[in-house]
Amino acid sequence: MTANCRSSFRAIVTVAALLLTACNAIIPESDRPVSATARAAPLLSIHNPLVFPVGDTPTNTGGPFYGWPAVEVESHGIRVFLPHRWLFASSLEALLALRPQLGDNEMADAFLEERQSYLNLLTPTGQERLFAGTGFPFDPDAQPVGTNGFHLLAVPSEGRTLETYAQHLTEQLEASGFASLARGEVGPGLRPWGEQTATIRYGIDAAQAYGERAVTVPDAVVDGWMVVLLSPDNGTFLTVAFDSWGDSSEWWELLHLEIVRRIQWTADPAYRPRTGPTVTLNFNMNVRAGPSTDHPIVGKASVNEQFAVISSNAAGDWWQIEYNGQLGWLHRAYVTASADTDTAPQADETGWLTANDSERGFSLSYPPGWRYFDPARPTQADLALFAAASRTGSGDIDAPGLAQTVSDMSYRRDDAVIGLGLQSGPPESEASNFMLVFSFPSNGVSLESYAEEAAGHAYSLSPATVQLAQGLGPANGEAVSIRYHEHGTNSEVWQIWLLSPDGETLLALAFSVHSDQFEALEPLLREIVERLTWIER
Repeated sequence: MTANCRSSFRAIVTVAALLLTACNAIIPESDRPVSATARAAPLLSIHNPLVFPVGDTPTNTGGPFYGWPAVEVESHGIRVFLPHRWLFASSLEALLALRPQLGDNEMADAFLEERQSYLNLLTPTGQERLFAGTGFPFDPDAQPVGTNGFHLLAVPSEGRTLETYAQHLTEQLEASGFASLARGEVGPGLRPWGEQTATIRYGIDAAQAYGERAVTVPDAVVDGWMVVLLSPDNGTFLTVAFDSWGDSSEWWELLHLEIVRRIQWTADPAYRPRTGPTVTLNFNMNVRAGPSTDHPIVGKASVNEQFAVISSNAAGDWWQIEYNGQLGWLHRAYVTASADTDTAPQADETGWLTANDSERGFSLSYPPGWRYFDPARPTQADLALFAAASRTGSGDIDAPGLAQTVSDMSYRRDDAVIGLGLQSGPPESEASNFMLVFSFPSNGVSLESYAEEAAGHAYSLSPATVQLAQGLGPANGEAVSIRYHEHGTNSEVWQIWLLSPDGETLLALAFSVHSDQFEALEPLLREIVERLTWIER
């Protein structure tokens, strides 16, 4: 590699940014069970949430995305998950230490020499501390090939936003002279819980950029695909950069997406549940199933015991609490409440509670015996209620475990999940019924056109019923109704898709209900939808 080429290449490898938002896994046709004829691409580039997944996902035991090993990079506070049969090095020294695993031959020497040269370009003198790691595929039964890997750079943000940093990087990319910018964007879609990323895709003429390396890859074209994450404390940009040699396959895009979405910040507060308001007992007392002494006793509580507050009744004289994974009630006169109990919602005269989401412009009401919360920011009480409802055992689930479960429930669209509802029942009851609430930008799509597209993309092993229903939405409006029997469970899934009055947001309420309970619960589920109201943002 010549000095001029080396200098030009440095301009490329310092570029970090922007991947397409809302990219979806592309599934081989041979693995696709369908209940209707599939069209070229699903609307909004998503699978309908809760529809039986097609192809491989991280939850399919034994699949290539299942059980990826994790690597801690303590110097930069990140945890990286590696695909199977990949190697990772967090420093040049760690890379050289991999020599025994690569074999004892000239090809391994050449691979290490090239990779070392590549890392030297990434981290010129004085900037070695910015390097956070490199990962690459390795097959012990084949010669090492230095293609289709990724590298990580951790750059101080210095007060810059993702938008300004992305603009700076794209300007560098365009000024390089031999890389062509394909598309750049800042937004959600690649990371769980709607986390913003800056992403960019570009192409490099490998013959020009890599000099002699192009000889070993005739007519090579490199597809650059980079993502920038911002640390929870807003202090660091983490660049995840992929170089895909030759034709960029659907498989590699899927793999890259999984690498990006699984990176974790070890100090992320999202992995530490909130405490929430509490009450402390002043006397020994009974815990009731409802807000009066007419309701049955569900347990006993002792003086000085503390419980998480969920809500209060309409009169304000009873507190609803989390009690051993159930919803219970304590009389207000016999407890001492923490100062933040005024943040707990208060039920209306019918016992229904309301959650306002001003950011997305809607208000959702839910009935007694249900709990609704943001799974991206759970409290300890939320985790206990969810563990009991899922029959995982009280205390057997933490915030990352909840995140993984919701990801499984939504079939990898947890970036769009904004709420989780669950029906709390006694310990001897079956696993609870659930509700997921999704929010997507409509991109100008009408409910009628969405119904048409959904009819062609409602994948399930049993036929899915898709219709544009009148009188189902708020204020006797319209909604798209999708219903089917969930594969491998005894659950009916009912999705209701609504369009905000300004036409900018598609909101989906997806219920998963025991099949033998669906008929009895359908009026209540319908009331949840009909009570939803749109509010000004």
